[in-house]
Amino acid sequence: MSKKSFMENRALVANLWKQYQIDKDPKWLAEISLNVPFFDHPEVGKEIAKLLVGQFHKNNQN
Repeated sequence: MSKKSFMENRALVANLWKQYQIDKDPKWLAEISLNVPFFDHPEVGKEIAKLLVGQFHKNNQN
């Protein structure tokens, strides 16, 4: 993950959030988690993304 400016992160989150609001696909939330800096702890975002995607697949199998 490259270091992005605050404005770049803000625009990215706004765009991905709009996508999520359209189709409620948690992949957009996972993308947010993977692309925003969690205070220099990217493993936090990776774990959140993994949980979101895993929960989505679990719910769709039922």
